[in-house]
Amino acid sequence: MSVTLILIYIVAAFVLCLFFRNHLLHAIIKYKQLETSQVTNDKDIYNIPGPARFPIVGTKWIYFWHYKLNQLHSVYKDLNRRYGRIVLEVGDGIPVVHLFSKQDIEKVLKYPSKYPFRPPSEIFIYHRRARKDRYSSCGIVNEQGETWHKLRCGLTPNLTSPRILIGFLPILNEICDDFIELIKIKRNEENIVVNFQELVNALGLEALCALLLGRRMGFLAENPSEQVRSLASAVKTLFITQRDSFFGTGMWKYLPTKTWRDFVKSEDTIYETISSIVDKAMDDEKREYNDLDVRNIFYSILSTPELDVKDKKSGIIDLMTAGVETLAHTLAFLLQYLSQNSTSQLQIADEFRNCPPTLSMDHLAEAMYTKACIQESYRLSPTTFAIARVIEDTSVNLSGYNLRAGTFVLCHTMIACHSEENFKYANHFLPERWITAGKDNSRFNLRHSPNLVLPFGIGRRSCPGKRFVDMELTLLIAKIIRSFQVEYCSEFDATFEFLLAPKTPVNIRFCDRR
Repeated sequence: MSVTLILIYIVAAFVLCLFFRNHLLHAIIKYKQLETSQVTNDKDIYNIPGPARFPIVGTKWIYFWHYKLNQLHSVYKDLNRRYGRIVLEVGDGIPVVHLFSKQDIEKVLKYPSKYPFRPPSEIFIYHRRARKDRYSSCGIVNEQGETWHKLRCGLTPNLTSPRILIGFLPILNEICDDFIELIKIKRNEENIVVNFQELVNALGLEALCALLLGRRMGFLAENPSEQVRSLASAVKTLFITQRDSFFGTGMWKYLPTKTWRDFVKSEDTIYETISSIVDKAMDDEKREYNDLDVRNIFYSILSTPELDVKDKKSGIIDLMTAGVETLAHTLAFLLQYLSQNSTSQLQIADEFRNCPPTLSMDHLAEAMYTKACIQESYRLSPTTFAIARVIEDTSVNLSGYNLRAGTFVLCHTMIACHSEENFKYANHFLPERWITAGKDNSRFNLRHSPNLVLPFGIGRRSCPGKRFVDMELTLLIAKIIRSFQVEYCSEFDATFEFLLAPKTPVNIRFCDRR
């Protein structure tokens, strides 16, 4: 067979695969028990404005030349500017409706549902179903319905318990103190920590192991282990390949493309690394801390009869994977904004000036300005800038268009947070907007829509680690700003890696506070 004929077959197969690729739509319809015609024949949805649609590629042609996937957050901002408060994209025959108005977003996200349907990541499903030796399910992030509910109930109750988090605070104080010492060691002659993200990844992994496994792992040593570096690199690759699989051509389903190979390699690295840590914790009878509350999360997961061993292990892996990268990005964005606002740094330092070295939950609860800074950073640069949902049960009218059950929608909370309709001085970092105004500072009584700031999602499918991350960030910022004057030395920009991330490397100057 000639090379030309082979190439013709490959091209023909490629075109057919793209034309008939609609597995996600079929999964959604099956889950909702809808007929295909209920979604695809809804003429109203195709009246929604958006980029021109073409056979096979739909609207994906806009990413082939004009837009870049790593700037997807900017792409959606431009689509909102061009087409208005509701926009239609079509990829692989699947209509995706983008919502930008506060009213539409709140209508979708506040819809009551026992099992909210979150569109899954297909590349995760493909891989985990192929690895029955490791996974009994597709995981807490990608499962739906009763299976998701069983995983959520079995893995997360103690993670959201205020009592457990209060018991963990003394250990988290120690971890943050070790992190401050590591910053001092890693500064160069100009007081700059180069590639600050590497240190935060080690911090995140150390804190999560202490919380989930009840033991310190020593990741905050002066010279980070290769284990930390390889895990951080694998997590970053995992998110990037999710992005490319979700928004790209989808050829990874039919050929072992670079996206597929990189995804599998990163999944294997993450599984093997965290699995070894979990196995060590399971086999080690000696714990560094005798407080039962500290070990409660780990033991509660291990003793859950509804879950098998594979679900328990993969659940811990999923929680740790999500937590490490999210903390690093969120802290970097927050330090970016604080470095541009020396007054904010002084106010945070003043809040903790008379506090002891070990901070209690009361100290954190009273730090109103610090928490306002964190909330304002969430508003401007959330790591999750949009929330995906599928319209459930009945049709809903959004911006004058009737969307039937089974319609895939993206609620663009970050873009809504940047709108002057919802926030006065929307593009300015103003923590004061989150502080209740008094008679003497009425200028801070700014228009704002708190229900749009949703960095952890909303409702039953919100991130179970929200309370922990809030506590960790407040404590961490308190200790950093109390110790240092912070100056961001890298380019102030963001990139889309399935999560919104700061452009790396992140270099920060930490000058001792006098």
